Amino acid sequence: MPSTCAPGQLLSHCNDCLMYLLYSGGSEQLLRGLIAESMRSVAEEHPTDGVRRALAALAPGRDASLTSLRALFFLLLIQDSRLRMRLCKDKLLGYLPVLCPHKACSLYAELRDAVVPMWIKDERVSLLEFVERLREAYLVA
Repeated sequence: MPSTCAPGQLLSHCNDCLMYLLYSGGSEQLLRGLIAESMRSVAEEHPTDGVRRALAALAPGRDASLTSLRALFFLLLIQDSRLRMRLCKDKLLGYLPVLCPHKACSLYAELRDAVVPMWIKDERVSLLEFVERLREAYLVA
């Protein structure tokens, strides 16, 4: 069971970097930076025209919502082994703890095996519902 914030405690001082990305209204800048980093990493790992075109189509615009940024980040995370490792080793912001490797393994498996495939297969699941399922997977991991 994940630890929770004490009443009145700032979210950024709780749990880890993924909690911040999933729950903080102030995470847009970090999400955009990580998405750009991950897109470069995936393009380097899979240097084909098809992958480059797909990544270009996914690049978020200036008006992208926080919900869509969160969804894109986690979709890229499934493909980006460098970023998955970095979340467990490097502090993304000075006050954000790194992700526990055991939690990460459980979360990544759940995303890969259940959450993302279910969303891809069922077009009735909205983007907002998808992000809620990402949050649930994070909390359970």
